[in-house]
This record gives sequence, C-alpha cells and structure tokens, in this order.
Amino acid sequence: MIRNVTIGLISTLSILFFSCAAQQKEESNKVVIDPIEEKKDTLSLAEKEDLHHIFDSTFTRLNKIRGFNGTVLGAKKGEIVFNKAFGYRDMRRRTKLYKDDLFQLASVSKQFTAASILLLQQDSLLSINDSISKFYPDFPYPGITIKMLLSHRSGLPNYIYLMEIHIKDKQSPINNQLCMEYMTEYKPGKYGSPDGRFRYSNSGYMVLASIVEKVSGKTFGDFLKERIFDPLHMESTITFDSAKVHEENFTIGHTNSRRKYEDFFLNGVLGDKSVYSNTSDLFKWHMALMSDSLLTAESKEEAFKFQSPNKKGNYNYGYGWRLFKTSQDEIVVYHGGWWRGYSTLFVHYPPTNSFLIVLSNRVNHSFSNLDKVYDALEIPEFKRRK
Repeated sequence: MIRNVTIGLISTLSILFFSCAAQQKEESNKVVIDPIEEKKDTLSLAEKEDLHHIFDSTFTRLNKIRGFNGTVLGAKKGEIVFNKAFGYRDMRRRTKLYKDDLFQLASVSKQFTAASILLLQQDSLLSINDSISKFYPDFPYPGITIKMLLSHRSGLPNYIYLMEIHIKDKQSPINNQLCMEYMTEYKPGKYGSPDGRFRYSNSGYMVLASIVEKVSGKTFGDFLKERIFDPLHMESTITFDSAKVHEENFTIGHTNSRRKYEDFFLNGVLGDKSVYSNTSDLFKWHMALMSDSLLTAESKEEAFKFQSPNKKGNYNYGYGWRLFKTSQDEIVVYHGGWWRGYSTLFVHYPPTNSFLIVLSNRVNHSFSNLDKVYDALEIPEFKRRK
C-alpha cells in the first residue's frame, strides 16, 4: 500500500497537538474513587431468599432446557441477590465455569466508549459537537459529529466488511489505526447522510475509540484502565490482549453446536466490542452509574436521553446505551451484545437501583424470556413477551 507522506505528517502533528493538550490536563483530571460497596440490609432476608429463588429457578431451567451456558448477577436496591455460573468455560473439554471468569462483552463494550468520550468532554478536551475532521482531517466522510457517532446517526459504512475484504490473515489481530487508514484509502460507500436517521453502526464506535486515542495520547485500553477501570476498582476488566485472553480464567466462545471460535483478526479492534469483564466488576460499574462519582449528572442525563426522537415506539438509543421508556416515563438503560460465540445482556434500572448482567459463551438465544426476573427486579414492561 502506498503511503502519502503529507497525510502521514499531518496525522503525526495532530497526534502531538492533542497529546500535549491532554497531558497538560492529566494530573488535574485524575480521579480517585473509594470502592463503591454493595449496599447491605436494604432488603429483608425473606425478600433476598425469594429473589434468589426466582433467579436460580429461572436460570437452572434455562440451563437444562435451553442449554444456557454462562454467568448471571442480579441486584436490587443496590444489593446483590444472585451471582452464579452455569456450565463450562470450554464446552468440549467440560472445564467448569466460575462466576468470576471473564467474557468478551461484545456490544456491551460500547457504553465504555461513550463514557470515555463524555469524560473527555468533562475535561474540556473535546465537545460532542466536534466533527471527525477536527481529529482526522483526511477522513473522507465530512459533516459527521461525535454526537452522531454516539447515537448511531453517522451513515458510516461498515468497517468490518471492508477489513474482511482486504485483510488476508484472518487470525493475527489488527488495530483501530489500520481500520482508519483503510477507510481513508478505500472510501467505501456510506450508508446514509449524516444525521439522516438511526442506523446501528459498529464503525461509529471504532471511530470514537480512535478519537479517544488521538485526544488523550494513550491507547484506548490504557485510557479505559486509567480513567474507568482502576478508579472503580474493576480489577479484572481489560480490553483485548492476545496473550491474556488465553489465560485460564477467560472463557471461550461457542456456537450453538458447541464448536469453539478461533482467534480472529478483528478482536483487536476496540470501541465497538472487545472489553472483557465479569459480573462482579460490572456490578461496580452499575453502582458507579448510580452516583456522580465518575460521570456527572449532566453527562448521564444526555447519555440516557432518546437521541432519535422521531423513531417510533418506546425503544430508542442514547450514547452507548439502548433505552426503553415505560408508561410512567421511567427509563430502562440496557444493551445486548453478540460477537463470535459470546452473547451478553446489561440492564440498569435506576428507579429501583436494580441491575441484571448475563454473560454467555454459547450463542443459542437461551435467555430471551426473563419475564419473572424483570418482575422480581421491579423493572416494568421491559422486554415482556406478549
């Protein structure tokens, strides 16, 4: 591939500019947060036993009848009522799964990308109204703002299809920089006009992670570790690392027929996926969202607001989270994910400080009916079967 020297120079100078600006603010923006503890005694013993029974009976049944394989944590009023593993890390070898084992979060990762952007806005290092071209002057899709990327209204083409066409080695991981270079060079046709309509876009979140890297002067993984994971004591959570993901406490993704997914070159691309975590760390994240210790109330209000108001129905999208509005105008904050043998679900409901995380390493649609669990957590109307 021919590299344009002028483009390379502009890119290098812009990296230096944004990195210096970020470093000047780094010390003043460091946050140390006391561990956010699980609440105690908010529920009676009878309530906790009843909730535990509902979770256990539901997921035991799904394990036996639907082949559910994964971990589940449920909490209400800030108190964990259930945290259990079902099945295997490696289904062929029948390696036992433990509740603290790590899973690829797939698109549940997007909320951390959105939070990173909001943190940089809180630091006054960018605005969600900035355009991509401010950070990547040669990016061939003008008129797209960070806000449009966050809310899936950019019209960008799918980087995954582009990279699958041009990258021959499908096992060695690539990174965001290469994706940005290929989109700039090959200019695949866009899917729509900027801010034209909602269209779910993994490309938008890959670009957002690239902007975080440009502005902060850090890798996206390091930024998440320093600004989110470490401050919240999410000690097990990481972004994709080709060596670490093969360690013992990392699960393996499986098809419905229990076939293992092998290493894949796009696992190394961040922003749209490839955060690895467990139920306990994600509970800490839920509790952080219940306070203003990391994201301000203003940032969360914007993130949890319908960003496509012309889209019909009670389901919409904010910044990094899907949203459901109940008949009482309460907002259920949630996101699902799928990626190469992993299926995930994150549900955060502030009115009752309720939380559900389901992490599965077998894609078989085994946990689609959770009506009794939502009823028990007092999450009204959401995802109910008619």
